[in-house]
Amino acid sequence: ASPSGGAGGLSDLEDLFVGGENGAAAGSAPRPALVRAHGGGRRSGRHATGEAGSDGGDDIADAAAAAAEHVPGTQRVWMKTYGCAHNVSDSEYMAGQLAAYGYAIVDDREAADCWLVNSCTVKDPSQSAFMHLVAQARGSGRALVVAGCVPQADREIKGLEDVSVVGTSQIDRVVEVVEETLRGHRVRLLEKKALPALDLPKIRKNPLIEIVPLSTGCLGACTYCKTRHARGALGSYRPDAIVARVKAAVAEGVTEVWLSSEDTGAYGRDIRTDIASLLRAIVVELPPHVMLRLGMTNPPFILDHLDALAELLAHPRVFAFLHVPVQSGSDRVLGAMRREYTAAEFRRVADFLAARVPGVTIATDVICGFPGESEDDFEETLALVRDYRFAILNISQFYARPGTPAARMKQLQSKVKKARSRRLTTLFESFTPYARMVGRRYKVWVSTEISSTGEHNVAHTKNYVKVLVGPRDDARIGGSCIVEVTDSARFHVVGRVVADGVAPPHAVGEEVGGVLLGGDGKPRAVPLAPLEYEAASGGAGGAAVAAAAGAAARTSCDGDAKPLESGCGEDACCGGGGGGCGGGPVSEAPVGGGDGDGACCGGGACSGVADVAVVSEARVGSAPAAPVASTAATTAQAGDATVAPLSPLAMAGIVVLIALLVALAGGSDDDA
Repeated sequence: ASPSGGAGGLSDLEDLFVGGENGAAAGSAPRPALVRAHGGGRRSGRHATGEAGSDGGDDIADAAAAAAEHVPGTQRVWMKTYGCAHNVSDSEYMAGQLAAYGYAIVDDREAADCWLVNSCTVKDPSQSAFMHLVAQARGSGRALVVAGCVPQADREIKGLEDVSVVGTSQIDRVVEVVEETLRGHRVRLLEKKALPALDLPKIRKNPLIEIVPLSTGCLGACTYCKTRHARGALGSYRPDAIVARVKAAVAEGVTEVWLSSEDTGAYGRDIRTDIASLLRAIVVELPPHVMLRLGMTNPPFILDHLDALAELLAHPRVFAFLHVPVQSGSDRVLGAMRREYTAAEFRRVADFLAARVPGVTIATDVICGFPGESEDDFEETLALVRDYRFAILNISQFYARPGTPAARMKQLQSKVKKARSRRLTTLFESFTPYARMVGRRYKVWVSTEISSTGEHNVAHTKNYVKVLVGPRDDARIGGSCIVEVTDSARFHVVGRVVADGVAPPHAVGEEVGGVLLGGDGKPRAVPLAPLEYEAASGGAGGAAVAAAAGAAARTSCDGDAKPLESGCGEDACCGGGGGGCGGGPVSEAPVGGGDGDGACCGGGACSGVADVAVVSEARVGSAPAAPVASTAATTAQAGDATVAPLSPLAMAGIVVLIALLVALAGGSDDDA
């Protein structure tokens, strides 16, 4: 059956134009019965043209092949996404639904029957690139569907008049729109409705990263932004739905979970909950090898949750990274932007997190040349950037977005905006935030990304500093290791592996959540079969990622990095002559000595003794891994009594005895 349902399935279309040889009136042609495809999205290789001198048999075969070209669910779709993580997540859901229905998602746009382009309206360059791609598709006569914030925010935009559209809240109906577009119809689903479900099929852009949208829309009314026009007012997903999505993704084998929202801090205000409660509920569901990354948050709504936020960012399974846009250091400009906070309130957020979360990375955004921005206003922005020396700063010249209040304000000259952007860029590029990391050791989590030279894996520290890890070893993808930083650049550091950490829960070449992990670190799309999503998504029969903790060991630090079990948790190390720590949050800064400058456990004193735990991760779909025994001597203490562990010889004897007992039990029952 067609996903569009039975009679009335297209009743809420904004418009529908039916093409065809008979010249039927718009909307009047009956829809033919749909045939469910089972060919994995592969089209016939035959063409509709017959061969001269054929006896008719070939004509019949060619006619059948031509008809197969138009069977819903048998064509190829190429997808392109612009914009934020929320847009990426929307595209992943649309790809998953199309693949589940039988369409093939392809990388080669020239081989595709239909293009699906997801747009972003935040900045003029991204919208211009989107419109250029639309023009290319229209010029080639190719079937085209557009989605995202551009058509949703401006329904009358020039250039999209005869293009099919999937609205931002209509992504769960993408199959209908593609199906009808390939029939020659124009379909526009722009009506706002309930949020799409989070348990829809999806194909992840990165097979190891699950992007979970917390909400859509926001509570702000910024004078320069069109996102509110596209996404609407705040609409939050229920906490139980979000937690269930996280648990399903973990069961599928992801190693990172990203929370996405137009404003993370505002989450839940429309459903009587809050971001702090949600984050606590998510963290308890994360196994040791899975890391959580928080999405962008604006200052006004996070001020009420600073204590909880600091606690969670310091958690060993949460990246100590937060994107907090400031946009300007001038209160006068912030007022004109209608940002609903002051520069002092932004500083309060940044200072509080810096004091409570060792080495935390605060990323921010600045708009240069907002209407009415004076030289004094801009100097206040420069001063703020100098004070915080941000490691990550997104700098934008102001672009007037049509239909926004800021577009009606008196604009600054283009040369002024460009000059200020260059001055801020020069200041930003003068910072060397990672030079202090050289010669120190960190735990890093290895991603699927590969460096441009192909010689390094790309990893991130607890504070989300990018690390080029060499020599390249794709077996580490999805796992963690300890690196010593050997060099630093403006936007990354280079490190060499000095100790392995947690092994990845899956291997290169293994299918993870419907995506094949390639040997070059790039995902390979594997469309999910229509009736197999329950198992693939961690439902009944879904694969679980098992983890077994190994035996703890006590040993002194001799300069080699070793994961700690107590004190810092599994995300810290001892090394460089330092030792174990007495407790406190994990720091991204150097492990080892308690030098007070972001050392292990935030600069706490080190004892010279470390509790070492070896953790073995089972592969996806395999039996739980057996604990890995440490070679060091172990001692378990209970009160004043000391219990010596069994020797390796005694352990071996026990294993042999158990095996003999099992064999005897099996041999005594002929029916077994």
